[in-house]
Amino acid sequence: MTNVGFAMPWLLLAALSALIPWLASGQRPLRYSSLTVAPTDRVSTLIDRTVRLSASLGLIALVVAVAGPYRREQTVERLGFGAEIVLLIDRSSSMNESFVGRYLGGAARETKGAVAREILTDFVTRRKDDLFAVVAFSAAPIYVLPLTQDRGAVSAAVRSSTERGHGITNIGSGLAMALDFFEGRRKGGARIILLVSDGAARIEEETRERLHQGFSGTDARLYWIYLRNRTGVHLDAPPENPGESTTPEYFLHQFFQTLGSPYRAYEAENADALRRAVADIEALENDPLPYLEKIPRQDLSTYGYVAALVFLLPLLASRALEVDRWRF
Repeated sequence: MTNVGFAMPWLLLAALSALIPWLASGQRPLRYSSLTVAPTDRVSTLIDRTVRLSASLGLIALVVAVAGPYRREQTVERLGFGAEIVLLIDRSSSMNESFVGRYLGGAARETKGAVAREILTDFVTRRKDDLFAVVAFSAAPIYVLPLTQDRGAVSAAVRSSTERGHGITNIGSGLAMALDFFEGRRKGGARIILLVSDGAARIEEETRERLHQGFSGTDARLYWIYLRNRTGVHLDAPPENPGESTTPEYFLHQFFQTLGSPYRAYEAENADALRRAVADIEALENDPLPYLEKIPRQDLSTYGYVAALVFLLPLLASRALEVDRWRF
């Protein structure tokens, strides 16, 4: 009973009214010259006590129901299949372009940001057991949402993070913030950082070292969906004139392979390629995932009212069968 509480516990004092049926019968008295000649009726005595007990229990149930009983919020451990996923979403100004490199503005549905929003939202909806967090980044990272199973909140966070982009691409700080979600957290299932970006910038040496330590300490896996323009560099093909300022995506890809954690990159040149990349990641990451589910407070007063009705029905029946005068 430690999980049960009452909204108005002081009303439970009214349960003393359950003594009333034992102090007064509540039946109409009938005059008769003498009952000494009548034999003891054990059936009548049993019926009388049953009616009194039913009335007492009905009063107690009614008082308990009015006091507002409820089951307290509980935390239950569940086992699902999935992963802890941090969605690291690029919201730089280049995400306002189409896949062919044409600037369309943040409101157009054909921009890379809008396409990513639609596909990621569907991905979140399908993954029933996963925990999701959201980080957006451009020049600086933005903490959007912690790890949660609230699909409505995650979908809203994805939508807000893929609206009209601003600024430049700074992946290093975004990755560092994404890793912070796993620090000091008990591991449950696979840990994934899903990076969705169309570009890169040079990562400072200090940040590189921090990322090396973060990935080794958290056992996180990195997936990069590279939203490539038709004129963009290929990640696995050395460019003709390599340089971290001119072809940063290629060098970022090389750096990710040195992190010592599972890493995989996908080049998506259109919406279909992006869908295939997300579907491939979805198929790969289905490890056992223990998680804690919060069960909200539950009102129990209905059970009290139903019990009161059940216990008071014999009173109604006895009232209907009550005689108003002796018949011989």
